[in-house]
Amino acid sequence: MSAIRSLLRVMTLRDAEAIILETGKVPSLRRRGHVEALAMPPLEAQLLADFAAPLVEGRAGDDWPASVPFHDADGASYQCTIERVASGLRMVARRSKPATPSAPPPAAAPPTPAAPMAGDARPTAWWAKPAAPAKPSSLTAPDAAPATTQASTQTSTLNDGLARLAHLLGDAVAIAREREASDVLLSTGQVPRLRRDGRVEPLELSIDDGELAACVLALGSNTDHSLELAGTRLRVNAFDHLGGYAIAARLIRDRVPTLAELGLPPELASVIDHRDGLVLVCGSTGSGKSTTLAALIDLLDQRRAAHVITLEDPIEYRFAPRRCLIHQRELGTHIPTFAAGLKAALREAPDVILLGELRDQETIAAALTAAETGHLVLATLHAPNAAGAIDRMIDAFPDGQQRQVRWQLAAVLRTVITQYLLPCKDGGRAPAVEVVPVTTAVANIMRKGDLHTLPTAIQSGRDAGMIPLERSLAKLLDSGMVSPQVVKKVAIDQDLLAALAAKLR
Repeated sequence: MSAIRSLLRVMTLRDAEAIILETGKVPSLRRRGHVEALAMPPLEAQLLADFAAPLVEGRAGDDWPASVPFHDADGASYQCTIERVASGLRMVARRSKPATPSAPPPAAAPPTPAAPMAGDARPTAWWAKPAAPAKPSSLTAPDAAPATTQASTQTSTLNDGLARLAHLLGDAVAIAREREASDVLLSTGQVPRLRRDGRVEPLELSIDDGELAACVLALGSNTDHSLELAGTRLRVNAFDHLGGYAIAARLIRDRVPTLAELGLPPELASVIDHRDGLVLVCGSTGSGKSTTLAALIDLLDQRRAAHVITLEDPIEYRFAPRRCLIHQRELGTHIPTFAAGLKAALREAPDVILLGELRDQETIAAALTAAETGHLVLATLHAPNAAGAIDRMIDAFPDGQQRQVRWQLAAVLRTVITQYLLPCKDGGRAPAVEVVPVTTAVANIMRKGDLHTLPTAIQSGRDAGMIPLERSLAKLLDSGMVSPQVVKKVAIDQDLLAALAAKLR
């Protein structure tokens, strides 16, 4: 698609009345009576001339300015007024409105639309978003339009965005899969990048920034999507930023890995033996929390028959049930919020609920209620360790409720797993974990609010199944997989790490 066509579509998606394009000047949108300049370099003469040439072909010198229709390949129609100015050409384009049944027929047949320009050149990275960051405009029809028309418009726009997304990501995803990368990153004015073994690497590919902008606007900024591309499932986030637009795509494995394949300790398998309560998997973004949860659900599916409901944003791994009945529900598609999905799940007779993330007070409260009422709830939480996870859950509530929540959490919390992914010397990444089963001693610490004593309880609770993070780090250090510098950056208690490493020598 040419750069000018991308601009026309952006005008439509941003609900502008018109777009003004002039040689040597920055394009601008006319929206709600205001003119908004786009934060991009002035238009090159050749871009506008190449687009306009077939539209005004054969027009005599005295037949200017020219008002001509343009029909895009997706069926959108525009009325373009083109005139010659001192700098070259000036074009004002408006989206054509379909004729209503009561409108009188035209006096004469409209001019035959010019054929689209052949051999569109891929534009260089000149595109950027409007200078003032703005939310994507509504993609629905005007208020007077019927709801079915609005829904149809939204679906059409989303499908267009997903089609563009597949086209944009195709080559990059193929390379990412070949190199066993975890993520593909696309951004306005930048070369595509991969994340491999935690490191970001550039790709020798070019991306049409106009297409990237149109894609994000069609999908909506700050939105998540799942996509299957050439046999590879992707979790995609589309967003806008100061310099333009971007896509972050996470590659998802073809099948659910086992705990052993992930390099996780076999002790984790015991968490699925609980019949009720709350199990947390904690860590930073990209530490493999969702994959660990998927491995636990897959193991549960092998061991016993149960009804499992997953609430995900978006759905990543697709389970192939064996002994379990598994229902996977996606945020924004099947449920409006995690909290709403949890409340509904309580009426859907599950044994196990997998929750993508504990994000807010309402979701945490619903998860505690589900755990109290005889369900096993597995959830992720962004926290650096068990103490941080407990603190974060309690602090989500007002001061007047925190004592009650502390007691409630002490009664239902079963295990807290925290994991880190560390780069290996020879490539790849290895997990380091902290595992904290909630024993009677840990529950008492939680009730009293003495979380500063929790590290001591973890270090002395080996017989209860405690795994301090430093013990996991010491084993990685002893194996030679990870460098001492990497391990020391993660360890909280350097003295404990040194002592445990000495024992392993």
